[in-house]
Amino acid sequence: MIGFFTDPFSDELFYSACARFAAMSKYHNAAAVARELFGMQTGSAVVSFPNRLAHFISLLPPGHTYTVDCLIDDYTPLRFYSPFVDPHRVKVIRSDMRGNRENRISSRLAINAGRLSSPDVLRFCPSCARSDRQRYGQTYWHRLHQLPGVHACAEHRVFLEPSSAGYRKRDSFVTFISAEDVIEDRPARKLNPDDSEHQFLLRLAVDAKFLLDWRGTPPTAAELQSRYHNLLLRKGLAYYKGRFRHSELIRQFCDFYPSSLLTLLQSQIGNQKQPWPLRIIRQNRVAEIQPPVRHLLLMAFLEVTAQQFFTEYKEYKPFGNSPWPCLNRASDHFREKTIRHCDITNGQKKTRGRPVGLFACDCGFRYVRTGPDCTPEDRLRFDKAISYGPVWEGYFERSWYHPSITLTNLAEKLGVIPFTLRRHAIRLKLRFPRPGHRSRPTSQKIIDEYSNTRPAFDDDLTLRRQQWLTVREENPDATRQQLIEIAPYLYYWLNRHSTEWLKQNLPITRINKPEPIRVDWNEWDGRLSETVKTLAIEIRSIKERPIRVSKEEIIRRLGHRAWIEQSLYKLPLTKSALAESLEPREKFLIRRVQTTTDYFQRLRVCPTRHQFEVKAGTRTMTGQHRGVRVAIKRALKTLQQSRRC
Repeated sequence: MIGFFTDPFSDELFYSACARFAAMSKYHNAAAVARELFGMQTGSAVVSFPNRLAHFISLLPPGHTYTVDCLIDDYTPLRFYSPFVDPHRVKVIRSDMRGNRENRISSRLAINAGRLSSPDVLRFCPSCARSDRQRYGQTYWHRLHQLPGVHACAEHRVFLEPSSAGYRKRDSFVTFISAEDVIEDRPARKLNPDDSEHQFLLRLAVDAKFLLDWRGTPPTAAELQSRYHNLLLRKGLAYYKGRFRHSELIRQFCDFYPSSLLTLLQSQIGNQKQPWPLRIIRQNRVAEIQPPVRHLLLMAFLEVTAQQFFTEYKEYKPFGNSPWPCLNRASDHFREKTIRHCDITNGQKKTRGRPVGLFACDCGFRYVRTGPDCTPEDRLRFDKAISYGPVWEGYFERSWYHPSITLTNLAEKLGVIPFTLRRHAIRLKLRFPRPGHRSRPTSQKIIDEYSNTRPAFDDDLTLRRQQWLTVREENPDATRQQLIEIAPYLYYWLNRHSTEWLKQNLPITRINKPEPIRVDWNEWDGRLSETVKTLAIEIRSIKERPIRVSKEEIIRRLGHRAWIEQSLYKLPLTKSALAESLEPREKFLIRRVQTTTDYFQRLRVCPTRHQFEVKAGTRTMTGQHRGVRVAIKRALKTLQQSRRC
């Protein structure tokens, strides 16, 4: 148990609280702090996603109110990422942060995948630093200021400033750096309210702050994509069957954001076949993790804030909520809300880009209306009747033969013109002209023309379904695309009027050919293998403060972390160069012994064995190996034989 711990401040990074604790406790290095707080054998100062938090909680003095979940939610940036990650994966990450296993949290969040690099140094807001010192007597590292993609302070509307504390540099992994020790007082650079790029940066900071503070239940990946699709429908960049207007979407996105802003946020579109906005919204990319800042960029493009997207989201419905009124004037439920389902498709030709709703009542009356509805009166109109149904036809037939009902009155009652009634009379094969009525004669040409009318919708649907099944039987090995080429109109008609049935009666989707190789692994293998060898020589040549030639150090200098960690099997020459270049710990300590010998010779000092081992850093398990002990013995003997000893 530890005697005390510094209570974290509002929005303080847990790393920052540990750094303040280390400064107050006067620990001489990070290894001692890590052993004290986390029970680690080797020191490691993790900035964003620490683990072993359960062990840390167990060491706190009695009476504390902290829990592991409290530390994760309030003092680490996980809440910034979790709304865009599968809930099961978030649960695994929380378990990793609680437990003592190897820390692979950055890999689980795809931070190491190379999509968006973390800041090189810890950052701060000068105004926040002054405010913290006035309020608490010291400043600290804020979570919000360290998030990738955030370059402004949401509270003070100023740019974030870089500090001398490395985020990704070697020093940041071997020591806890307190903000009070490195943040100097400097003037703040205000954001320009007239600069659109500055305002985008401010909006990203505000949205990021909301995500850190939000404690709601995030939507699933499918719900997330459904919301994006619905918002794209509102902008006319998606289709109601689930597809998108890809080219137009990317064009408008590039026009919306300055290219310099996308470059700053490492989110350029470029000439990729699969640009990242499409990777976010496509269903076949549902399991792929994209950086949160890119989700926030897409939300801003869709004209919603993060708060609106997650807490105030309202589905865009061009025809409103169900039920809808039946517009069958011949029924006893005219204008009553009896229709529960509306099938929405995309307009064609003159209505292209607008939604078209198909409404069907149980009485058989079906009509379409082009949307979106703008007023309540729009719900009481239709553009075209697809099918009148037996109720309408029965009423019309009875009225046709009724001697007291004129054709004009009947047309007014049913909301059509008299000529339309004549067409329906011909279609239904009623007596023509009407018995007992004086009416204008109808030419035989008209009678012949409307005697061969199209079938009712239900009959037409049954016929076309049978035709599709026949096409499939005649072409049993045809793919979906081949069937569309054989019967294009039939396919598009069924896709418009009977989508679900068509999906069930399509061939099984065949696995597409893999995407063409975009990386020439052979070329990169040759380049990287030579670079690895050069870097190994450079690292060994450092005399003042020797660094071990480790895989992590080479990756830090080389870059391409994702390739080395995940695709090394594609780089055989690089793999071989790494194996030859890596330095065992024992040899590294022997090299440190040699450097320490040179150091004492320059000072003309003969140290004791203890002093020599402390300076050389050999008081470790590896330092007990025979080769290291022999090297120390020889070094001390050399120093003792020096003239100045």
